[in-house]
Amino acid sequence: MAVPDTTTFTLQNVADEFGLGSNDGLIDCFDEATSSDFDPSYGPGDESNLLQFRNYGGLPSFLGSVTGTSVCSLTMNITYYHNGSGTNPAVGDTVYTDAGGSTPYGSINMRGNFGYGGTSITFSQSNGIITSMFDCTPP
Repeated sequence: MAVPDTTTFTLQNVADEFGLGSNDGLIDCFDEATSSDFDPSYGPGDESNLLQFRNYGGLPSFLGSVTGTSVCSLTMNITYYHNGSGTNPAVGDTVYTDAGGSTPYGSINMRGNFGYGGTSITFSQSNGIITSMFDCTPP
């Protein structure tokens, strides 16, 4: 189970991720951590900052928009998650609205915050699977 993608999780939530006891501290958690399991939006980095563990062990995140017809003009201010192996999603990946990957994105298109000017993403039948992507022209 991943550390929640919130700012309200506790040190015990992180310790539980590693099977550590209540007497273990933040440094113990960093000692147990695997760098590839950190969400690159938050960590790893400052080992005195608990928030480095935000979304640890969860799906990679990216900023996207709500759905709309003029996709390339949409504001990208909503966090989404994907099951792909890269930092950014790719065709064939599934996009989710939650870090745990239980709720697929349910609309037909969005704008994602990667690529110059953003990227238009088209989905297949509201199941969250990306069917096509293209770069938006610079604003």
